[in-house]
Amino acid sequence: MWQLRKHTVLSVPGIALVLLTLAYGIAFLAYIGMASDHGRIVRGNEYTDMWITLLGLVLGIQALFVISAYRSPKRYLFWAVPWMLYGAIMCVFAVCVCAGYGTVSDGSAATWGVFWLASATAVVVYSAKARRGYMVDRMMGIPEYHPHLAESRGTELAYGVLDKCFPWLTWAFGMFFGILVVIQALCLANDHRLYKVPGQLVPVQTHNGDYWYKLHVWCYGYSAKDQKDATKPVFILLADFGMPSTSMMGLAQGIADNGYPACIIDRPGYGWSEPGYWDQDPVDVVKSINQALTKYPINNPIIFVGWGEGGVWTQMYMQVADYSRVIGVVLLDTYPNQEILQTFALNRTTTLQNLRQLRSVSVSGDSSSGDSKIPTVHFDKDIERKASRMFSDWRAVSPIALHRARNNAWPGFQPQEALGMHRSLFRNNLYYQAKYFEYGGTGAKLYQTLLNYVASNTDAVLVYHHWPLRWPAFRQESGSAFGSSSSSLSRRDDKAPTAPASNSHLPVIILASGKQFDSNCAAQGISVTEECTMWQAFAWFYYRQQIEYQQTLSQNAAFLLCTGSVKEDDRPCDVDFVWRRPKWLASAIVGKIIG
Repeated sequence: MWQLRKHTVLSVPGIALVLLTLAYGIAFLAYIGMASDHGRIVRGNEYTDMWITLLGLVLGIQALFVISAYRSPKRYLFWAVPWMLYGAIMCVFAVCVCAGYGTVSDGSAATWGVFWLASATAVVVYSAKARRGYMVDRMMGIPEYHPHLAESRGTELAYGVLDKCFPWLTWAFGMFFGILVVIQALCLANDHRLYKVPGQLVPVQTHNGDYWYKLHVWCYGYSAKDQKDATKPVFILLADFGMPSTSMMGLAQGIADNGYPACIIDRPGYGWSEPGYWDQDPVDVVKSINQALTKYPINNPIIFVGWGEGGVWTQMYMQVADYSRVIGVVLLDTYPNQEILQTFALNRTTTLQNLRQLRSVSVSGDSSSGDSKIPTVHFDKDIERKASRMFSDWRAVSPIALHRARNNAWPGFQPQEALGMHRSLFRNNLYYQAKYFEYGGTGAKLYQTLLNYVASNTDAVLVYHHWPLRWPAFRQESGSAFGSSSSSLSRRDDKAPTAPASNSHLPVIILASGKQFDSNCAAQGISVTEECTMWQAFAWFYYRQQIEYQQTLSQNAAFLLCTGSVKEDDRPCDVDFVWRRPKWLASAIVGKIIG
């Protein structure tokens, strides 16, 4: 009885393929669920395994189709040679996926990929047997198809449609997405071969020590001698939203060339850092950064350089982490929340109402407690929903290489020799996941968490200035851990204009690109009247925000504009000045804050 079924799905190979196909199907559904599962440590992008198991599921169904059609008295395996060719190609794909993801130490993706070989080999073997059998039938004069054995005309038609349509549909699906998965796997392996981890992966704890992951810390010019010099400051660089550490490597190298160590930290999921815990809690992220600095170890005084949203992360660090080691802060094009600022600049009613709701929360005046709870507020639901959905969608398609054509234009990037490595970090499977996790669905989570630490005196000054946004001033105790070691830092001679807003004397440099403050629409290349009016509103609010920072963060804050062209960058200073003119910027930062 079993001998009669050896060429059917009920054979040992057929049953094994059924079980493998079921395993692929279950895993596919499981990875879809895992990809949207919150409250856990994320080790990778589950959509990678989802795509590989989906293709494994399709390939398993194809193998069962070939086996079921082989030697069937009611069906005929059309295009046996193309089936053999397709199976051989999928065998090659399986080896490529296994090798690619094995190279980058993604064990689950490599394992699921290698099992493609079982289904693909079955396709080759059984389509070859069918081809040989049909040739023998022709030689013996046996008809290739037996319609008289079909139960009815409808059954015969159904078999004909299935046998002729199924192969082409599944071939197209398998080849298209299989090629994309292979391209991504091989490109990741090539990037891994070309660009090794430049810094050190430091294990950190999160959520009260219940979970572990690793952050990437990358230092320039931090020698053993510097580690022993307790008076020499180390610059700590935090990049803008969506930017890996390579975006500031030119600046770090420039600071090191000026005689001071500089270290860049990749936030969770960016660059070479692991994704960490999802949902992200800004306080936990900042505490993890502090752990990474301690365990690296960096025991020197710290000067933070925050670019864009990295400046907001710096402000958060100054509230909840070891702010006593920080003896200076540099903010580069930093805004508390740019989306909120833009919508307020356009005088949108929803924004005004939501800001009033935020201001209605009582502030105790004790910024150290962080007990006051700020409600989650959506400032422009359409913008937030579209942005969050975009990051989520690109996260899902990252494993099939559709994002590789994005983020390629980096004109003037410095250092030029590192451009390939920089681009590679936007093309891995974790980049858009990192943006999606950090955006947090609203994009305002970091800002709203920071609001918990606004003291009453800072709030009163901002109310007096009729400014809508809030942020805490730097703490009076900043830099106290090193006593007089910060005395060499530059000081402003003029009296702070709003002393009540901050009790801190921490040296702060606020540096912004001048082009974004230029309200001349012709210079911005804007010709439409409505767009010009919008830009002029943005430019004024951008400028005013930097002034408010200067008057509230510290009594020792200076506001500087980056304008004109320099040797590195022969155009007016724009928002990309951090990576277009890093040597100039490094000299300006060291000169202003060290003196």
